[in-house]
Amino acid sequence: MKLKLLMMMAFAALMAGCSSSQDQMNEANAEFTEEKTKTLQEYKECVDDADDEYELKKCEALLNAVKALESK
Repeated sequence: MKLKLLMMMAFAALMAGCSSSQDQMNEANAEFTEEKTKTLQEYKECVDDADDEYELKKCEALLNAVKALESK
């Protein structure tokens, strides 16, 4: 009886401790979306603060980084 209870508890702990690949994918997608949003906000602020063409070109690097990640 104790062995059966111990095995059931171990199985429950194992199942609770392991996240599914879908959960991991959802978490990765959420992190990607947060980083993308953050980078796009940095791009917007950079463009708003830019005084000349040279500074605008520096801002383009942020936008290009987002585009590169999306194409993968």
